[in-house]
Amino acid sequence: MKLQLALDTCNTEEALQIVREVESFIDIVEIGTPMIMHYGMEPVQKVSEQYPDMRIIADLKIMDAGEFEADIAFNAGASIVSVMGITHNETIRGAVKSARKANGKVLADMMCVVNLEERAKELVELGVDYICVHTAHDVQGTQSPFASLAKVQDSVGSERCAIAGGLNKESVHRVLEYSPEIIIVGNGITGQENKSQAAKQIKDLLQG
Repeated sequence: MKLQLALDTCNTEEALQIVREVESFIDIVEIGTPMIMHYGMEPVQKVSEQYPDMRIIADLKIMDAGEFEADIAFNAGASIVSVMGITHNETIRGAVKSARKANGKVLADMMCVVNLEERAKELVELGVDYICVHTAHDVQGTQSPFASLAKVQDSVGSERCAIAGGLNKESVHRVLEYSPEIIIVGNGITGQENKSQAAKQIKDLLQG
């Protein structure tokens, strides 16, 4: 299981500092949608330049112009881009085409997807590499990703699963039985006073 650090509300320099603190314990750095909206591709480029061996996901949440928008992120140094699972198949195909050109990967965010099992299978058939069960920030108080994770795991297998949404060292143990390929943690690391310690605790739990 790989630990993905989600960076959403910091600037580029703060992002670089956080990565410096936790790089020993994380496998993937996510430049989140709010950061991209605020700073464009600068944080993707800077993090990829300073950490060339680290996988970087640009959380674009692509809904249209799949190849064109994915190209922007891959050209800036991203190794993974995200698309919305509810978007058109043509958009998915475009993002996948871009990823193949760049030797990159595509993650589909399943927010608002109703027919999870069926759509997950379709997305994999379209060439998507990871299916992400994501409890959105605005509904984390009332919804949990774990039931959805079980459905997606049954549909496409653990090696294609990712999970995000309010995970921290207190809740991450609930993920272990599903063994998803990617566990995404944001505030559970970035919001902690000792970020390195928080990342290590979570990574230790994932490694058993």
